[in-house]
Amino acid sequence: MPKFEWALPPAPIPKEKIVQEQEADVIILGAGHAGTCAARSAAEAGASVIVVEQQKDVSQWILGIGEWGYMNSQWQKEQGVPEVDIDTFVKDWQLRTNNRSNVALIRRYARHCGSTFDWLIEPLSEAERRSIHPMMTPPSKHMPLAQDHLHSWTGTPHFSMDLMRKVMKENQQIAKEQGAQFLFETKALQLEKTNHRVYAVLCETANHTYIRLKAKKGILLSAGDYSKNRQMCEDLLTEMADLVDEGDFCGHGWNGDGIRMGVWAGGRLEPRSHAGMGGNYSFPGFDTIGSTATLRLNTHGQRYSNEGFGTHVLAAIPGAKQPNGLLWSLFDSNILAETTYQAACHASFDYTDSNRVQDLVNLMGRAQQHKGEMIFHTDVAGDVRPFACADTIEDLAATIYPQIEDQQHMIQAVARYDQLCALGKDEDFGKEAFLMHPIQKPPFYASGQYKDSHRPFGQSMKLLVTVSGLLTDAYQNVLDANFEPIPGLYASGNCCGGRFGLQYTTSIPGQSISMAQTLGRLAGIDMAKLVI
Repeated sequence: MPKFEWALPPAPIPKEKIVQEQEADVIILGAGHAGTCAARSAAEAGASVIVVEQQKDVSQWILGIGEWGYMNSQWQKEQGVPEVDIDTFVKDWQLRTNNRSNVALIRRYARHCGSTFDWLIEPLSEAERRSIHPMMTPPSKHMPLAQDHLHSWTGTPHFSMDLMRKVMKENQQIAKEQGAQFLFETKALQLEKTNHRVYAVLCETANHTYIRLKAKKGILLSAGDYSKNRQMCEDLLTEMADLVDEGDFCGHGWNGDGIRMGVWAGGRLEPRSHAGMGGNYSFPGFDTIGSTATLRLNTHGQRYSNEGFGTHVLAAIPGAKQPNGLLWSLFDSNILAETTYQAACHASFDYTDSNRVQDLVNLMGRAQQHKGEMIFHTDVAGDVRPFACADTIEDLAATIYPQIEDQQHMIQAVARYDQLCALGKDEDFGKEAFLMHPIQKPPFYASGQYKDSHRPFGQSMKLLVTVSGLLTDAYQNVLDANFEPIPGLYASGNCCGGRFGLQYTTSIPGQSISMAQTLGRLAGIDMAKLVI
């Protein structure tokens, strides 16, 4: 891999500036999903633990929207969620990642996933547990077991944002009660090595003094992704860098400090192009109808893809290569029934959530009051999107396309799509027959998404977080340039590579978080068990 400027180690901190030393069995850098779980599990296993977190304790931001992609937990069994076969899940995951993910790591995640969720929610009251919603449960009878040979599973636990944060802070408290020490407002800067072993980390405290934290057993990098580091994104997310010409390139996560420290210590990054959540896809309908595979048209009124290929992210990739402008999702008044045919995946429309259903009904009702004009609504991410309603396809075309030629393209595209639906075979793009629903029952609707390679926006070219990192073995021990483990150095969460391959895509909504939590927990246990 080329040498990048951000990969060059900084000048060492002078020894005379280090005013304090502390020692523990396990040092954890980052108190997010992975780091919190690692702290609790290591402390419960009897290890002494110090956690370094740059944020303030009371205002710590926990990444996520409340969807935790678990399977096979006792809580899910109690909600009637079917059990997932581990071998089927792992083979499906390896197919999604083109066998680029670390299969041994993925198998460990899959085996310990369910027990980790039950362990995490131990501090919750019965009322709080009941408030968690199992997404798309019970599943619709129309939901496919596999779509284009890719599987998906329902039952993702969905928390309110407040409860999600409470769960993580409660688990930090359990770790503290087991003896773990949390150093908030402290920033990890550099790792130290001796004889190839990583044994310490230098940190800067809130009062700008430097301390050395020495680890008897190991240091875990769980400091998050690099989506706020523009140079790392441009160098490592090469597909996104080639698709996005300018604008707000960066995401919602972190600046890559943990990954850079691992590289400076000799760790090897997984090969490019790295995977990101967002950045290389665009699709209309986010938050409105989710991943429902309705007819999608580009800014010239032309159909451009198999709208239901695999799962949401894969189906959305062709949208990134369409002409800049509005992408549209078209559907008729049977849309609520059509949502029940979608696979469970990132950005799914949860048709078992009455609030989500009512939001769509309300939006459609508001659009009916403004037929023949575009209205705008704000989605859960705070982005504003256009929406339209009309009694005829011709009127809908005139509402969303200012150019006569594009209106004609849309009218022809709808007629052709309805023809293929009647035929029962998508001869143009190969969408599976059960997803082919004609657009015939008025009124008709269009949900829009701006796609602009000069302005990444929402679910269109906009990066959320990165999900690639340092190569590790099955125990998350970071590998060196020769693919050998570096003694004393571990990586979990979005610092850990070998999870998603080249492309972020999931078989259960929220899997990046459940993977961080499960693998973080395992890392803490593994490090605590090390014999020194």
